[in-house]
Amino acid sequence: MKFMQTHKIYLTPISPIHIGCGEDFEPTNYVIDNEVLFNFDPANLALNNRQKTELLNRVNRLDLLSIQRFFLENKEKVLSSTYYFADVAEGLANDYKNKVGKVAQRESDGNKVINNLSIERTAFLPVKHLPYIPASGFKGALATALLDQAHQAKNNPRVNKNDHGKLFKEYIGEFAESKLRFVKFADFSPLVQAESKIYYALNFKKKVGKIGGEGRAMALRRECIKSGQYRAFLSELALMQGDANKMQIADYFTLLKNFYLPIFKQEAELLAERNLVNRHYLKQLEQLFNLPNVALIRLGKNGADSKTYQADGIAQIKIMGAKGTPLNFKDSSTTVWLAGTNQQQQNDLLPFGWAIIEADPTAENEPLKQWCDAQPKSKFNRSVILAKREEQKAKQAQLKAEEEAKQQAKLAEEKAKAEMLNSLSDNQRLIMDFVEKLKNTSERQADNTGSPLLKEAEALINQAIEWENAERQFACEQITVELLKSGIRITGLKQGYKRPASISRTSVDMSAP
Repeated sequence: MKFMQTHKIYLTPISPIHIGCGEDFEPTNYVIDNEVLFNFDPANLALNNRQKTELLNRVNRLDLLSIQRFFLENKEKVLSSTYYFADVAEGLANDYKNKVGKVAQRESDGNKVINNLSIERTAFLPVKHLPYIPASGFKGALATALLDQAHQAKNNPRVNKNDHGKLFKEYIGEFAESKLRFVKFADFSPLVQAESKIYYALNFKKKVGKIGGEGRAMALRRECIKSGQYRAFLSELALMQGDANKMQIADYFTLLKNFYLPIFKQEAELLAERNLVNRHYLKQLEQLFNLPNVALIRLGKNGADSKTYQADGIAQIKIMGAKGTPLNFKDSSTTVWLAGTNQQQQNDLLPFGWAIIEADPTAENEPLKQWCDAQPKSKFNRSVILAKREEQKAKQAQLKAEEEAKQQAKLAEEKAKAEMLNSLSDNQRLIMDFVEKLKNTSERQADNTGSPLLKEAEALINQAIEWENAERQFACEQITVELLKSGIRITGLKQGYKRPASISRTSVDMSAP
C-alpha cells in the first residue's frame, strides 16, 4: 500500500548561493549607483523625443560604449523604470564606475577592446523578479548524496571517468525505477522580498605554489542569494511511502548531513589553514549545522568537490592545465572558488552554496535566527528606493501628460488654422501667406538694405487698396507694425520713398520708426 506524506521544507542560506540560469546582467540593461544594481528594460524607459532620437542614433552607430554611457547619464530615468535591484560589493561597484563606457585597451590595429562588465544572474522568478531555488537544484544535491551512500555500500570501488551514467543507473535507477521517484520536489520560492548581492567569484589554489596561491581562472561576477535570510524560502516535499520505499523525512535529512558535513569540515580546515576565510565564521557555521532537526545542503555553483564520490582515490575530476597541455583527472579539485568583494581580496572571503533546511518546524530556531539577525544587512533601503521610483514615475507621468497636452493644443491650433484658411478668399490667403513667412523668418532683415520682406509688404498694401472693404480690413488687422518689426528692423525710410495711400483709418503706417 502506498501513501503520500507532504512536508513543508524551509531553507535558510548561510553563505552566498548562485544558481545559474543562463542569463547575464549587461551594462545595457543595468546601472550601478551607490552600490546598488538597478536592472531595467531599455524598451520601457520613459524617454522624451530628444532622448529617444539620441539613443537611436547611438544604436544605429553600433557604439556600445556610447550606449553604456547614455544609460549611466540618464540613470534617473532608469530608477523610475527599474523592476529589479540588488546589493553590489564595494569593489565591484568601483570597478563598474571606472570602466563602464570606457575602452579597456587599444590593439595594434586600432580596434577597441571593451571591458566585459557582464554579471552572471542567479535563477529568478520572471513575474515577481525575485531569486528562487529550482527544485532541480535540490534534487541534484540529494541525488549526489544517494549515489555516494550506495557507492559506500559497495565498498567504494574506483570509478572510471566514463562510468557515471552506468553507476547512476545501477545505484538510483532509471526514471521508472529510480529511488528519486519516491520524492516529489517543488521549487524553493521566496516567502519574503528575498535579497541578492553581486560578488566576485575568485579562484584560489588549495596549495600555495612558487608563484602564489591564486588560481588560473579569471575573476567572475556573480549574483548570489544573500546569506543570513532566516527561513526565506519554502518548498513542499512529498514522500511516497510503501514497500519499495521505507525512508522517512528524517532518514533523508540524516543522509544529507552525513554526506555534506564531512565535506564542509574538510573544506573549512583548508580555508582556515590558507587564511582565506575567517575562522570564527567557519566555527559559527559548523555550530549551526549541528543544531537538532536541521539538514545541511550545498547548492548551485560551488566547485566540484561537493558533487562527487567522497572516498579517497575514487572520484575523477577533470583538471584543466595550461593551454596545450593534456587533460588530467584527479580525485579532488586543485582549486576552490570563493566569494569576494574585490578582485584583490585574499582573506575574509565566503564559501559558495551552503544552506540549512528544516522540515515542518513548529517553533522558531532561535540560534539560527539570532545568527541571521547578526549578519550584515543591505546598504539600501528597499522602501526608500521603491518610493523614489514611484516619485520618478509620477514625475514622468506628469511630463508625459504635459507633452500630450501641448501636442493636443498644437493639433487644435493647426486644425483651427486650417479651417480658417479654408474660409478665406484668395486675397486673404495672400495676406496669411505673407504673415506666415514673416513669422518663420530666421533673421531680422533691415529695410535700409532693400529688405525683400518690406518690399513684399509694400506691394501687398498697394494691392489691397483695390480690394473690397472686408479684405482691406483683414489686411490691416493682420499686417501690423508690431508684426513687421518682429521680422524687419525698420530704421528709417529710403530717400525719396513715398508712403502708399492709406487703405483705411487702421492701415499700417509704413513711416513708423
